[in-house]
Amino acid sequence: MILSLKRGLYEAAHAIGYTVVPNWRAGRYPQCAYLRDLFRLLDIDCVLDVGANVGQYRDLLRHEVGYEGKIASFEPIPELADAMRKRSQRDQNWIVENCALGPTTGAALLNVMASTTFSSFLEPTSSSTKRFEKANTVCDRISVAVRALDDLLPGLVTRLNVHSLYLKLDTQGYDLEVLRGAARALSEIRALQTEVSVRPIYDGMPDFSATLDSLRGYGFEPSGIFPNTEGHFPRLFEFDFHMINRQFVPPE
Repeated sequence: MILSLKRGLYEAAHAIGYTVVPNWRAGRYPQCAYLRDLFRLLDIDCVLDVGANVGQYRDLLRHEVGYEGKIASFEPIPELADAMRKRSQRDQNWIVENCALGPTTGAALLNVMASTTFSSFLEPTSSSTKRFEKANTVCDRISVAVRALDDLLPGLVTRLNVHSLYLKLDTQGYDLEVLRGAARALSEIRALQTEVSVRPIYDGMPDFSATLDSLRGYGFEPSGIFPNTEGHFPRLFEFDFHMINRQFVPPE
């Protein structure tokens, strides 16, 4: 009964030119609407979800963006990857790989933080803000498999039978290292997003200008910026930076 009433409300609002969004989704709605339009424009049929944690980005794509295509999630922490694999049994278009992406194929030590969403190959620092000090504390260091995107992408494209790729990066300060291992693969990536910090919370992480310069060097142009300010307003700690491959940018 309640679901029917909600559906009727949404449809009635849409018919007169309004969109009804629940309060808990309101902050993310502009970015989700952007992704919906971008995926349609670029005919995206596969999303590479790098730094998947427990599948939060997959859930956002499915439930808030309305994307139904293939998703390949990469997560180096075995317990988290196993949990996602169990969930993926109910989603035939979702595969999970238990590895990190990086500049070369091999292995590396990962810092597992108190809150696993902060886990990183970099060492944490609280020099610029103490907001995340408790969550961003090393609890364990584990050896994890690392793959270069250049090495794995050809086989993945064949395996999934896809042609139009979107890359989401959320590796806690390591995104540019992932791109170093994707020099060839990036020509096949139509658009991407990377998480950029305004206040560094890891030693040696790149700032916004370094990220912009690097991505422009790979042939990408800015397309959208969405602050991750939920719970931190009015301060800005980080934002999602969206860029499009120049060869796929529509003519003006």
